[in-house]
Amino acid sequence: MPVKGTFFVETYGCQMNEHDSQKMCELLQKQGFSKAGAIEQADVIVINTCAIREKAEHKVYSSLGSLRSAKIEKPQTVIVVAGCVAQQKKHEFLRKFRHLDLVLGTHQISQLPSLVSRILEKRERIAAVEFVDNIESLHMSAPNYSSSPICSYVTIMQGCSNFCSYCVVPYTRGKESSRSLEEIQEEVSGLATKGIREITLLGQNVNAYGKDLYNFRRFDDLLQRLSSIGGIERIRFTTSHPKDFDSALVEAIASIDKVCEHIHLPLQSGSDKVLKDMKRGYCLNDYFEKIELLRTKVPKCAVTSDIIVGFPGESEEDFEDTLNALQKIRFDQIFSFKYSSRPGTIAQGMPDQIPEETKRERLAKVHALQDSITEAWHRDMEGSIQQALVEGSGRLPDQFHGRTRTNKIVNFDDNGSLSLGDLVNVRVTKGLKHSLLGSIV
Repeated sequence: MPVKGTFFVETYGCQMNEHDSQKMCELLQKQGFSKAGAIEQADVIVINTCAIREKAEHKVYSSLGSLRSAKIEKPQTVIVVAGCVAQQKKHEFLRKFRHLDLVLGTHQISQLPSLVSRILEKRERIAAVEFVDNIESLHMSAPNYSSSPICSYVTIMQGCSNFCSYCVVPYTRGKESSRSLEEIQEEVSGLATKGIREITLLGQNVNAYGKDLYNFRRFDDLLQRLSSIGGIERIRFTTSHPKDFDSALVEAIASIDKVCEHIHLPLQSGSDKVLKDMKRGYCLNDYFEKIELLRTKVPKCAVTSDIIVGFPGESEEDFEDTLNALQKIRFDQIFSFKYSSRPGTIAQGMPDQIPEETKRERLAKVHALQDSITEAWHRDMEGSIQQALVEGSGRLPDQFHGRTRTNKIVNFDDNGSLSLGDLVNVRVTKGLKHSLLGSIV
């Protein structure tokens, strides 16, 4: 196939977006395009966007503004905005940015090559943002553009049906849609033959996997089936919803050797009042009981979470409840954010919006508390022996880095015989704030 030109895909947001970008790269390559070394060298530029936080959306506007001059210098350049912000803004993007050629919605990724061809041939400006029942891109993998030769993402479902009051995902990704168990198995088997040793199963709510399938399958059934595939040594998954987190999943983590002892379970707030306003579907005691069950069955399991501060109506008492919850649960790590109002959500119109200065102060307190907890967890690991998957070079020359089964980065000296993908035992010699140091046993 003759080379049609070059492409560059810039990604904002989560692992799901990163995997979608890999799929776009694969599609453009199959169409005859090659990957450009830099954005300014590309004939097709794709900005893959995230709408979860306001800051991520602002980055998109900044990127599009900077591409105006690139379009003037090279008018034939095709500029594409994809992802959740594209789905949210739709035709508004085309009206606002006259140099933009294509707005590509989250259900239309598979149409990227044909739409680019139409634009090159007819110089049309297109908004492809329709939701469809069968999302073609959900059923494809992108091994050629995986960010690692030994680890890969595997999307098992897309969308969310929970409609939390602050979240745009149901509006930008659509309702929950699961792939068949057999199709996922086939993809993972193919990845294993290409040397992939660790997979991360992706979905906006992986716990809800299979509920929409006519032959209902459970997520723990999927984990069991994937664990039988030779060559795959580790299985991870993200993200879980506490409402759907149950004893069957705990049992799967405890009993399936290849499932890593780490779960990301977003709490969002330690206040029952705020959780109710967020429409999360659980109370703090429900969450505590699930964490207690998990840590009883899987004592070494690492638990990470998301926290939002400054949700509308969050009082000082509500915020103190969150700090108390962090102290009681002692997460291994959290991702914490100031609440940002998202268009079309229930929370956008709620009274008692919190001032930015208050949100900043609360976020700083959360960061300080969690940093101390994380560092304490890492210090407690000193002297322990952890299995690490060798993933690449370490912080210093003659070092490698890997991740423990509990998803912690560990740097260790090269013993002269290591290769990417090796599983090695490492004794932790020092616990740092964000990582571990160790030596090979």
